[in-house]
Amino acid sequence: MKLRFRTGVVATSAFVAAALTLSGCSSSDSGTTDTGQNNGSNGDAAQLVEDSAQALSEVTGLHMKITTEGTVPNLAVKTLEGDISNDPQTAATGDATLIVGQKDIDAKFVYVDGHLYSDVGDPGGAFTDFGDGASIYDVSTILDPDKGLANVLSKLKDPKKEGTETIDGTETTKVSGTSSTDDIMALSGSRLAPKDAVEMPTTVWIADDGTNYPVKVQVVPVDGAVLTMVLSEWGKKVEVTKPPV
Repeated sequence: MKLRFRTGVVATSAFVAAALTLSGCSSSDSGTTDTGQNNGSNGDAAQLVEDSAQALSEVTGLHMKITTEGTVPNLAVKTLEGDISNDPQTAATGDATLIVGQKDIDAKFVYVDGHLYSDVGDPGGAFTDFGDGASIYDVSTILDPDKGLANVLSKLKDPKKEGTETIDGTETTKVSGTSSTDDIMALSGSRLAPKDAVEMPTTVWIADDGTNYPVKVQVVPVDGAVLTMVLSEWGKKVEVTKPPV
């Protein structure tokens, strides 16, 4: 359990890229659910997830929203919402609510020209330049087809269709499975020894509109806690200006 918790925290930092500096609330499901099993075999589910991973690997920009449900000890990120693009170079911007001590702190983050900036030390005030951010997190990893979320989806184990659900107006097919902590940690540039890797329950909601985009992804890092990522605005161009420091 301790290992699953520790790697879950690392995975969250990777997803948000922005706890970026420091390292819940209810997840933002806004839709209806058909709990009936989808027609088709688990082989169909595996192909659907493979197609979704391929679709995501070709995306150069998107909008993401991260929320948590339940308590993950030592996790400072409560919510995060922002945009990221890797064309022509990595750029990201957004807002996060962080838990600092007993308080919620709203912070902004910007990644531009190879530098990570945040006002976490002075909310609403001056930004701090965290250099290339490599010691914290390489934000380009999120959209990296070999190390990012597409890689996690491509290696989802035992995928099973769990029905359909409407997510923010998009009809999706819900697929459950498990992900190795090793694959999750690859998002943060880390790897585990094979003997240390364990499986984390993972669910993905894949668009039924022919794009196969993963509209929503959930990971369960510890019992009673859920990390949710909702993705949208596929192919979004992100233009970022260096903030004053």
